[in-house]
Amino acid sequence: MFNQTPRHCCGRSLGLVLLAGILTLTSGTGWTLTLAAEEEFVGPCPSWLDVRRDFGAVGDGIADDTAAIQQALDAIRSHQQASVLYFPAGTYRLTRPLKTVRQAHTDNMVSLVGETPEKTVLLWDGPEGETMLQWDAWYSKISRMTFDGRGRAGVCLFYGPSFSTYNETSDLIFRDAQNGLVFGGPQTAGQAENEVLRCRFLRCETGIQAVNWNSMDIWVWYCWFEDCGRSIHNVMGNWHAWHNVFIRSRVSDVSIANLMVFSVVNNVSVGSRCFLDFSSGHTWGSPTSITGNRIVDPTGDCAMVLDNAGPYLVVDNQFRIRPNTRAIRMTWADQTLVGNAYTQDDAVEERGRFRRIAERVVSPDQISDALPELPSVPPRKTRRIIEVPPNASAEDIQKAIDQAAQMVGERPVVHIPMGVYQIDRTLVIPPGADLQLVGDGASEVATRLVWTGSPDGCLVHIAGPGQVSLQDLHLNGGRASALLVELPDDANSRLLADQLNVTGSSSIHEDDLPVALRVEGVGEATVQFRAFQGSGQAGRWVQVIGNNREPRVPVAIFTGATGSAVGQYEVRNGGALVVRSIYHERSSDALCGLHLSESGNLSIDATRFSYATSPSAPTVLAENFRGLCTLATCLFMPVATEDPCRIEIRGDGSHTSVLALNNQFWVIKPPATSETIWLNRAQPPAQGGLVGCNINTNNKTVAAKGFEFLRNLPDHPDPARSPRGASPLQDRGAVSDETIVRHLRLLRETVPVYPEKVSEGTEIVIRRVIATSQGKLTVWIRGKK
Repeated sequence: MFNQTPRHCCGRSLGLVLLAGILTLTSGTGWTLTLAAEEEFVGPCPSWLDVRRDFGAVGDGIADDTAAIQQALDAIRSHQQASVLYFPAGTYRLTRPLKTVRQAHTDNMVSLVGETPEKTVLLWDGPEGETMLQWDAWYSKISRMTFDGRGRAGVCLFYGPSFSTYNETSDLIFRDAQNGLVFGGPQTAGQAENEVLRCRFLRCETGIQAVNWNSMDIWVWYCWFEDCGRSIHNVMGNWHAWHNVFIRSRVSDVSIANLMVFSVVNNVSVGSRCFLDFSSGHTWGSPTSITGNRIVDPTGDCAMVLDNAGPYLVVDNQFRIRPNTRAIRMTWADQTLVGNAYTQDDAVEERGRFRRIAERVVSPDQISDALPELPSVPPRKTRRIIEVPPNASAEDIQKAIDQAAQMVGERPVVHIPMGVYQIDRTLVIPPGADLQLVGDGASEVATRLVWTGSPDGCLVHIAGPGQVSLQDLHLNGGRASALLVELPDDANSRLLADQLNVTGSSSIHEDDLPVALRVEGVGEATVQFRAFQGSGQAGRWVQVIGNNREPRVPVAIFTGATGSAVGQYEVRNGGALVVRSIYHERSSDALCGLHLSESGNLSIDATRFSYATSPSAPTVLAENFRGLCTLATCLFMPVATEDPCRIEIRGDGSHTSVLALNNQFWVIKPPATSETIWLNRAQPPAQGGLVGCNINTNNKTVAAKGFEFLRNLPDHPDPARSPRGASPLQDRGAVSDETIVRHLRLLRETVPVYPEKVSEGTEIVIRRVIATSQGKLTVWIRGKK
């Protein structure tokens, strides 16, 4: 979100003030809104192991609990008894590092869960500089505890050494350690796709750091950093920082030392030395989207240092700076600045190739220094829990759901413990239900519902309206659909999915492309995904089908990762989709990352396309497309092929507008010019163009002159620090400021929302659910009148 007036009133922005547990949100444009977070903690459940009851940990802060906890970690590794290990409130004294070890593929697909972070403490009393917990896990969750380093621990929580993906690190407190949270290291595998959610980092020299080339997709949401040195740092790999608070960072709030794609969105910084530091000096670039942040009273020379080649999109940020401080030191390469507010004239050190649009100088009292209160740790509430017996049939589970559906207003929990459940009839959550359907984990070895019915069936059907939560489940649809949600299409309805992982079919069905996720007929309701993961495989990953009219709000995906697909995103019938901060990794020989041939609006930023390429197939193809397509701060990178990625527009261009803004193209071999990367072959030509883009290449003959104005920078054996090897692309198309603003509209207006208790209307919340299918459609969200 960029700080602009939203089109609807159920979103979130930063510039927050907390009053009596209610979040009141304000922006520089003066709008306010109020919501109360109502996410809940469900547990402990009878199927969980307990570190005190089952393994003898004491938790009094005096006894040495290291051996007991290590025994528990060893016992749960292969999930013979359970997939969740529970820590009741207590202080657990550690005198040596805890370690988990993965020996088999399914080892440590588990969850560690504390009662509440303030009262469930791992206390370090071991050698100085050691690691408290080496967490070698994947498809895992660790949540609701405090890591107290007591000024002695080197690392509180270390992910590795084996490769990991699909992890949640939530509601943890890291305090008084050299490093709070570390993702990998030079001698380990990558640690990827990890949502760091609602954590607090207090007095850590480094709060979070990625330390491996494949430690990517670290999504940091709603975290609080106070009195740290560097709060979030990239040594290698990457992160995306959304809706966080930084207070008095001694070095920087967020910093980048190496290359990838980054986004820094809707954060608040107060009293830190520097908000964003990308002063590594690389002449290769990293596309970076810096949007909607509020930076108050930085103590250093510059609030933001953009020394890397970028390109950068810097939009709707607020800078309250002192007279001797600059807001932004621009890069010598490419950037676009839109709608930023500064409290000083000449706040930007202008360098390189740039566009500045609709910026303004305001008085200091127009930029608040109020600290926000971020979403709180989900409370544990006393709910009626209906336990499904192990090896239950579909009929047994349906009876439990029907029983819970009669308890409207009580929000009961239907709990399905770890196990494999053969489902031969659709599980239906009926209209009007107010319930939670909860398993013991989203992995292939936790709570698995497997469809055994007919191919034209559906595993789970949520028939709205209602208030339903689906959590910690693996839904295997076989050759049928895994999940159907009927969502009333009105402004009082919304579906919010956190860490939904959806994979489509690996084969085409009757000459028709399969679809992993379809959102259809929803134009008034809010549909949003956070940390969205999976793959389209042989078909589309995400398809949005509208109602042939402009929707009130677009479907939105904020952070995520996926493998290849035959066109990752498709909009049809006027559908609108916003995609931000996604990693697309080559997992097949699919050549077309986007194929737009219908009507709608697709807006993408801070997204990497790692694709196979060929001379005959463009990476992005708009063919007879009617609508807007915006590609901003994207990275286009051929993998195991040598032809450059390119954008091509064909057919009737009379109703087409495509804008490629501040993107970067990796090039292996020539030619690599704007004429070969941007091909507007439509008749009449489409509107839009290529603006502020550049290339990276280790083939210096491709960019022999590089950024020619870097004459004072000597050549360097590292091509990333050479004036050659990277180069600007000449702009294509006569793109006005008004066109840029028009294309950025959905990115600026679409606001992440957060779960709340809804007094009326429909709210469907999906948390950590894996859905797979070899059928035509895996997950279908369908509007209901």
